Amino acid sequence: MLCSRCSHSNADGNKFCSNCGAFLPGKERQATVGPSTTPSAPVVPGLARMIEADEGTEVLLASAAANGVEKIFFNGGTDNYHFMEHVAKFKALGRPTPDLVMTVHEHTGLAAAMGYFQWTGKPQLLVVHVAVGTMQPGGAWEEAWKSRAGVVVLAGTPGQTTKNELGYTTRGAVQFSQEIHHQEAMVDSYAKWSYKIERVENASLVMTRAFQIAASEPCGVSYLTYPMEVALAPLSGGLVYDAADFAPATIGEGERDALREAARLLVEARSPVVLVKGMGRHPEAVPHLVALAEKLALPVTSNSKYMNLPRTHWANSSPTVDTRDVILVIDNDIPWTTTDPPKGCKIISLDADPLQSRCPMNGTPVHIPITCNSAKALPLLNQMCDEFITAERRTAFAERRKELEAAKKAVNEALNASIEQAKTEFPLNRIWVAECMRRVADENTVLLWELGGIGGQSDRTQPGHVFPQWSPSLGSSWARAIGIKLAAPDKTVIASGGDGCALYSEPIACLQLARQYNSPILYCISNNNRHNAVRGGLMRYGAEGYSAMSDYNGSTIAPSPDFAGIARSVGAYGEKVTQPDQVEPALQRALAALKGGQAAVLDFVTVEE
Repeated sequence: MLCSRCSHSNADGNKFCSNCGAFLPGKERQATVGPSTTPSAPVVPGLARMIEADEGTEVLLASAAANGVEKIFFNGGTDNYHFMEHVAKFKALGRPTPDLVMTVHEHTGLAAAMGYFQWTGKPQLLVVHVAVGTMQPGGAWEEAWKSRAGVVVLAGTPGQTTKNELGYTTRGAVQFSQEIHHQEAMVDSYAKWSYKIERVENASLVMTRAFQIAASEPCGVSYLTYPMEVALAPLSGGLVYDAADFAPATIGEGERDALREAARLLVEARSPVVLVKGMGRHPEAVPHLVALAEKLALPVTSNSKYMNLPRTHWANSSPTVDTRDVILVIDNDIPWTTTDPPKGCKIISLDADPLQSRCPMNGTPVHIPITCNSAKALPLLNQMCDEFITAERRTAFAERRKELEAAKKAVNEALNASIEQAKTEFPLNRIWVAECMRRVADENTVLLWELGGIGGQSDRTQPGHVFPQWSPSLGSSWARAIGIKLAAPDKTVIASGGDGCALYSEPIACLQLARQYNSPILYCISNNNRHNAVRGGLMRYGAEGYSAMSDYNGSTIAPSPDFAGIARSVGAYGEKVTQPDQVEPALQRALAALKGGQAAVLDFVTVEE
């Protein structure tokens, strides 16, 4: 008898496929050994409720719905195919269920789930295939950890019973091959919390806790495993817990005495600076930072991991710290590296984790660490400053503002001169490409970029519309952009990366996801035919060495892939751009493709090929 799942030929008497363990057609699920499988109703604890459920997977699915999951990012395998059946069943019967979104690569799946969370603030569910599916996201695990993305990852494990002892699950040959020791240990360094679901009776409780922890600041990934005995358990009803009874922890405005001291220091400072990085993940914080900067004439350095300060604001300043007497660090895990502030400089840190405990080694000093939600702390800090402002300080603030406005004007003039020069250069100058991207990005545009990409917020970029790469791992921005588009279909989403980033992104998987689920985004490639950071390190090491004589083998990506052709092969608009006068028209053509429901890829070549 042929197995409908793997097409393996089995002996006629087999109830299960000897290769993959699937039930064979026409074979009833009843025990031949061991206890009876007649399902009995569980005891209902006080906070649980009973739902209709014939199988364990229905409890997992109902729990996801109860925790506000809208999308299950799904990578199918021999441990999780039942999700496909039960999502379809729930939809057919009108039961609450998330949508199933198939991603053909797990890196794409985790990154898309990150993007969905970054836009909505709601952890979604990623279902992956046993240990190998857990490994496949690769560097996306790093990005999820560093960017504090709330996601719940659910992975199956081979069944614990191997001889049909329970009458409803057994192992085929492939399940023996799939099992490893300590599957969850693979992601211990990147998961905020992990657990094994071992009983269907408390599966919902475990899942609810996973979502609760993933959504609690600082957010992160919860990793769960379940055996086939849980997924395929026959039931006559299941237990589900409501998320409202297990609310995620929130962080408030911070300790008031510490904030008051911070206010005093900032008002009295002669040479302060604000170093901000991740604050813009709370868009409501942006106007409060603007108000504080304008009240005290504070120079602000934003590394634009999020939209922290409008691009045109006069407070935008250089990141120098060696002359400062007070530094306000906001949601910034690495505010500086080599040059330290002078002795006596006071450092204030506003963060959900002001000591950066997720980073094993962090040598950044801090005198006033304040655990807080910066969006809640900044209004109070601003208010507390009023107590210490004198007429003398107001005069000093006015003088400092004039200096900052003059410095910003000089920066703008230098940038405009660079743009004017770059707009006719060949090969393409990244400055010109970035300027053209800023011109086409409006208030409705969401921007993502990573190392080597052509990034930067435009003059019209709104708070909460910027999500660049956070971690050292490359390749997440393309799929994160699609996740954002799934969450916000009315937005125009543009992502960018170098040619190395594009290759790390699993481009075909991203294009397929965008096409299959009608979520078109524009991906722009800054193509210099190389891993530029690698070559840069080598140049600093020894520019005239043997590697230079061998054309820098190890960093060169040449001949370059036909990225536009790859895009067209998956139904997207693709164009290679080499001439400066074609940059903005190409962007307009790509955006027109998006409006027509077609994803787009632009390959901007910045070297002479």
